[in-house]
Amino acid sequence: MIGLLLSMIGAIGLWWFGAPLWSSILLLLLGIAWFIWRARLSTIDRIDRMDGREFELFLENVFTALGYTVTVTPASRDFGADLLLETPDGWLIAVQAKRYEKVVGLEAVQQIAAAVPYYQVHEGWVVTNSTFTDSAYELAAPNQVRLIARLELEELLKEAGYKR
Repeated sequence: MIGLLLSMIGAIGLWWFGAPLWSSILLLLLGIAWFIWRARLSTIDRIDRMDGREFELFLENVFTALGYTVTVTPASRDFGADLLLETPDGWLIAVQAKRYEKVVGLEAVQQIAAAVPYYQVHEGWVVTNSTFTDSAYELAAPNQVRLIARLELEELLKEAGYKR
């Protein structure tokens, strides 16, 4: 929306200061094309463009929509958990959010496994827009860590009411 507004202001500014009419129209059309392109992005595509903290805050909204009570931990010194969830029946979950372009490895599982006793929760989850290594799955199983990869994240988004 901001891009469209800026293109409109730019087009009017060009026209106002005597630029050829075609340049104002071109700038306006580019703004409209950009707006349509952004609006058509799926939720998972938008996640792929977020930084780590934006992803954490986005997950806060997703889990709230799914009925959890959510607490976001501080950006630094989070002791391995980015979010703390509580179900309506009192089950406590620590969540490590990993917005990655590459495969998520063992370290994420180690971090959340350490966060579970620290935060005195029942289990830990690692949520990513990517996938996990085999060693991550191997360590997760005995440590009661749930790994939520891209496909399952897309299902959670759908369940929470997000498009595609």
